[in-house]
Parts: sequence; C-alpha cells; structure tokens
Amino acid sequence: MSGEVQVRAETLPVVPSAPAHLPVLPALPPLRREMRGPLRFGLAIIFAFFVVGGGWAAMAPISGAAIAPGSISPESSRQKIQHLEGGIIREIRVKEGDKVQAGDVLVVLAGVGAEAEAGQLTKRLQSLAATEARLDAERTNSKAIDFSHPSLSDRSDPDVQDAIQQQVNQFTARKENDQSQQAILAQRVAQLQQQIVGAEKQLVSVRRQNELIHEEIVVVKDMYEKGYEKKSRLLALQRTEADLLGQEGQLLSQVARSKEQIGETELQVANVKIKRKEDIDQQLSETQARRFETEQQLKEALDRMARSTIMAPVSGTVLDVKFKTTGGVIRPGEEVMTIVPDKDNLVIDAKVSTHDIDDVHAGQHAYVIFPSFSQRNLHRIDARVRFVSADAFEDERTQQHYYTAKIEIDREQLKRLDPNVELTPGMPAEAFITTKDRTLLDYIIQPYMLVIEHSFRER
Repeated sequence: MSGEVQVRAETLPVVPSAPAHLPVLPALPPLRREMRGPLRFGLAIIFAFFVVGGGWAAMAPISGAAIAPGSISPESSRQKIQHLEGGIIREIRVKEGDKVQAGDVLVVLAGVGAEAEAGQLTKRLQSLAATEARLDAERTNSKAIDFSHPSLSDRSDPDVQDAIQQQVNQFTARKENDQSQQAILAQRVAQLQQQIVGAEKQLVSVRRQNELIHEEIVVVKDMYEKGYEKKSRLLALQRTEADLLGQEGQLLSQVARSKEQIGETELQVANVKIKRKEDIDQQLSETQARRFETEQQLKEALDRMARSTIMAPVSGTVLDVKFKTTGGVIRPGEEVMTIVPDKDNLVIDAKVSTHDIDDVHAGQHAYVIFPSFSQRNLHRIDARVRFVSADAFEDERTQQHYYTAKIEIDREQLKRLDPNVELTPGMPAEAFITTKDRTLLDYIIQPYMLVIEHSFRER
C-alpha cells in the first residue's frame, strides 16, 4: 500500500506551497491515458459538425416564400338573381342553402296574361303561316302546298290541323274556280273559232256562186244584146250577183269580228292570269308582313312568360333569399336571392404584404394550405399567381396596407389528394408564394447587416 502511494506521489507535479491563510485543496487525480482517444474523437465530431453545418448554411439553398393570407372566392363572383319586370310570386321552389343546377326553376311568378296572349298569337301565327304556304303554292302553280313553317310542325295539334285544312280547302276551291274560268274562256274561243270555220265555208260557197252567176250574166248579156234574151232575166241575175257580193261582205265581216273576239278573249285570259298573280303577290306580301309582326309579338309574349319563371343562371348554392312566402310582390329589378357558383374556377383573394411585393408577380408558383382542413388528410395544394394589383389598399380594420393577388388553385391535385373535400367561397386560406432561394447563413446574417448598415449612417 505504501509503495503504491509513493508511486502516485512521484507522478504528481510540483505544486508551490499555498499561503498559510488559504485552505489546502486536495490534489486532482491525473487523466488516465485511456480517456485521451474518446476526447479527441468527440472534439473531431464537434469540429466536423461546425464545419459541415457552416458549409451547408453558407451554400445549401432554401426556398423563400411570401406568406399571403386570404380567402376562397369564385372567379365570376356571386350571381344576383333579379327580375326585369317584377310580379306577384306564385311559387317559391328553393330555400336558403339549397344546391341548384343551372336552369333549375327558383321562383314562379303569376303570368296568366302573358300565357293567354302567347296562346292567341300562336294560333294567329299558325293561320298566317298556313295562308302564306297556300299563297306560295298558288304563285308557283304547285300541285300541293308545302306546310314547312316551324309553327306547323306539330301535326297532332288540333289548331295546326285546322289551319292546314282550311288552307287546303281554300287552295282546292280557288284552283277549281280558276280552272272553271279558264275553261269558260277557252270554250268561248273554241266557239268563235268554229264560227270562223263555218263563215269561211259559207264564204267559199258564196264566192263560187258569185263566179257562176257572173259567167251566166256575161252569157245572158251577150244574148240580150243580140236580141235573144229578155232584159228582166239579165237584171235578175245581176240582183243575184249583188246579193252574193253582200253575203260575201257579211261573211268577211263575221270572220273578222270572230277573230277580234278571239283576241279579246285571249287577252282576257292573260289579264285574268296577270290579275290573279298580282293579287296573290300582294296577299303574300301582306301575309308575310303580318306573319313577321306576329312572330315578334309572340317572341315578346314568350319572353314575358319565360321571365315569369325565374331560373338559376349557374349551378351553386342559394343564399340571401329575400322572399319567404307566396303572394309577395317583386318590384322591377329587385334582387330576389343570390347564388354562389360551385363549379366555377375558385381563386384565392390573397393579401400580399408591402414588404414582399417586390418578389411577387403574375405567373409565379405558389402553394396553398387551408386551415379549415386537417393537414394530415389534406396537404398543400399547388397554385399559381394570376394577378397582382398595381397599387396598394388599406385594411380598414388594421390600418395596414397590402396588395391584392389572385391565386388560382390546381383543382385536379385537390381532388386527387381528397376527392371528398369541398371548397366553398369565403373559406380561409394561406398562400405561400415562392420567391428567390437564399441560404440559412443569409437568413442569420441579414438582420445584423441591416443593423450595421443603419449604425454607420450619419444623422
């Protein structure tokens, strides 16, 4: 034991004696040789940590981001449902919070007058369209009527059947009347032509008789001059010749008069056709004008009747219903309710800080998180900056200035992450707009550099 103590004492360094007034401390045991290795290794690890960490902090890029809080907003904003003319509410088919599709009936107004007027105008249009088709067939001398107007397409409609049948009957009657008139005039021409033929035959006979009488007169006259014939016979033959000449003149006059009557009859036939065509053209023009006017009136009546049914212009959610019961009166242009579109492109109306505006521009990549959803189920959503305001606005509540930015969400990625998620307008969101990359060392040094820069400025 004494030997061991002696060895240890020999290894201790020489320590000057302490002053008498100080307490004597016990001597420290010497470091064991086996502790030197781990100590050096630990120091090496610490040194390597600072070297590698410092190098990473100085060289490894970290993506910067401008954080912009905002909320979801439909791209086309809310749809105010109004009525141009107003009216009395007959039926309300939706209530607050209902989901509607574009074209769904929201409110039905009392529109009895418009319905009755539309019915009368429809009948008038069908009648005019059928009349126009009949007149067109008469103008072109068609054998049948082409009822091709859209108002006459429903042949099962009794009104359409009546309109068509009336014009078919009138077409047949007018055609038969025209054919009868033409037949009468044609028969008259045929009679006159027969009279001409008969007169011409008589004329041939009279002329032949006249030739024979003339020859007989020549013979009798010669015999009378020689004293072989009486004068009375000569005079009788001359009277017969004169009568035949008179008959020939009458027959010639009759033929000429008959030919003139034929010309007049043919002219009458032509005039009848011309007059008929002129009448048809005039009636057709008037009918077309009335039909066009009726179509315009019917369109206006149908518009009024359609406006008596207020329909959803877009698919979405019904909000802010102004009328709750039937019988209420809607004033012209008064707002009835509001629809928030749900199938429209949703954008984030974000507020960008004035300190970050230099790093934010349209087309920039961003990602969005929604505090309303659990981040375990819904990760960040890719987005893109679509618009940045040119000037700053002031928040009336906080008195802070900001720039507005519209950030478009990638809907497809949202559906892939969670098909059941439903984004609604007004839902809060937080946009992280990617800016330029910086290192960790930049983040650490920059505040100190700013302090130094401000410190060395004269005041």
